[in-house]
Amino acid sequence: MTASAQLPLADDLFLTAHDSVKGKCLLSPATLGLGMASALIGELVLWRRVDVVDGKIQIIDDRPTGDPAATAVLDQLLREGHHRAVRDWISFLATGVATDLVERRLARSALVQRQEKRGLFGSKVSFVPSDSMIAGWPATRIRTFVGRGELLDIPDLVLAGLILATGLDQHVFLTLDARGRGQLFDQLKRRLPAMLLELISQAEAAVGDAVMARRA
Repeated sequence: MTASAQLPLADDLFLTAHDSVKGKCLLSPATLGLGMASALIGELVLWRRVDVVDGKIQIIDDRPTGDPAATAVLDQLLREGHHRAVRDWISFLATGVATDLVERRLARSALVQRQEKRGLFGSKVSFVPSDSMIAGWPATRIRTFVGRGELLDIPDLVLAGLILATGLDQHVFLTLDARGRGQLFDQLKRRLPAMLLELISQAEAAVGDAVMARRA
């Protein structure tokens, strides 16, 4: 796989949320989980399997996507058909379900390697990128396109929105000037479908609630 390849949304976000060499996470586990959960739901929207309308998930196609991680989430949605609030699903998937699905998918693709280190207080598992250029490409791609004033495609716009929602912009967009940020916000507002804008908004609110809960 070359550095120019575009991965599934949640994979791109996971790599963006980790150091591209050692795999150190740039987010708290709670925020990472919320980001992974939102990204997997976003994948189902991009697959045209679900919509997000008025704070609720609407299933519009129950066929498998062909991707194990996205299909696992879709199957869970189908089993729990009486639950529709997108915030509830973000919170549920963020308990470890979403992060585990994405880590497994990346490991199957050989993009990360699972490493386990034993210490006095138990084992610590990490996922180290197999190629630092590939791991760093999602963040570089977004930053480069926005810096040049170029239009992002819809998946990358969602990725950029989730970067902002999770606070990763403090790392990814550190070198962007006010003009670049303004152009990005304009793209998000004008070009993203309403259902994806709402998903990003729900993700941002969930992250905000999690931060406040940790401070309480």
